[in-house]
Amino acid sequence: MTQQDETRPGTATGQSQPADEPAPLERPPPLPSPYLEAGGSIPQAYLAPPRPGQPRYGTPQPGQRSFSPGQQPWGQSGYAQPGYGQPGYGQPGYGRPGYGQRDYGRPSYPRGAYGRRPRRDPAIAAPWERLIASILDWILIFTASVLLFLSPLEQIWHDWQAIMARYPDPYSPAAQAAIASIQRDPATAHTIIYWFLSMFGIALVYYWVQHAAWGATIGKRVLGMRVVTTADRSPIGVRAAGLRAVTFLVGPAVCLLLAVPLSIPGALFWLADTGLPMFDSRAQCIHDKLAATIVIRQRWLDQQARSPSPW
Repeated sequence: MTQQDETRPGTATGQSQPADEPAPLERPPPLPSPYLEAGGSIPQAYLAPPRPGQPRYGTPQPGQRSFSPGQQPWGQSGYAQPGYGQPGYGQPGYGRPGYGQRDYGRPSYPRGAYGRRPRRDPAIAAPWERLIASILDWILIFTASVLLFLSPLEQIWHDWQAIMARYPDPYSPAAQAAIASIQRDPATAHTIIYWFLSMFGIALVYYWVQHAAWGATIGKRVLGMRVVTTADRSPIGVRAAGLRAVTFLVGPAVCLLLAVPLSIPGALFWLADTGLPMFDSRAQCIHDKLAATIVIRQRWLDQQARSPSPW
């Protein structure tokens, strides 16, 4: 009888094992070792010898449940279970950050990386600056067109004042009939149409000439802005200035000169062209993108001119 049979519980005293006790785990055959001779294996002497009266390592005790390799007690599996100090699947561990949480002590990424909205270039003019400059320009254009048609516009204004003085309630049937008669007058209709056409003609020359010659209108000069090319921020030419001016004026011209069904596309294009800088990273309008131009601050150009060249 070998030493292993003598130390096995229940066999040393001649007693049989209980029926409900599971069979002991069978040890897999030893693998051959590359450091021994051919066919040799690691001897059992490498394991610690069992002590007298104690079971051998790996032998289950009476009443103890045996588990297969890789199985955890109480029917739990070690896969995807978070442990103490060790993160599980989708759960942060103790002392370690979870998904989407900032780990203090690690280098943070700059603004604009990994899908964040990039910061706008400080040299580019803000949308509110462009809006104020456009309002100033349109005040000048409106004043010039009124002075050009001052006499017929004054006649329409005097007729309107006479109706308001004669009919205190402008919503009365008599007042509405008098206003409709003025609107149906061919002289009044021709004056309004020619006035709007002259206004857009003045605006076309105003924007085209000033942007091609100086890169800025009067309103942009007051706000300290300049229109340059997108590629290298150089002065724009006559072609880019003309394309920019025509695209800028086509929306309001269609909206104000045509009737209601046809004026809706012009109004939508006008709104889209005006509101695009608030969502664009370079504050470009539709006419800027078509002409490949961008509006920047004049002080940035002055700083670039004063800075010494590296060559």
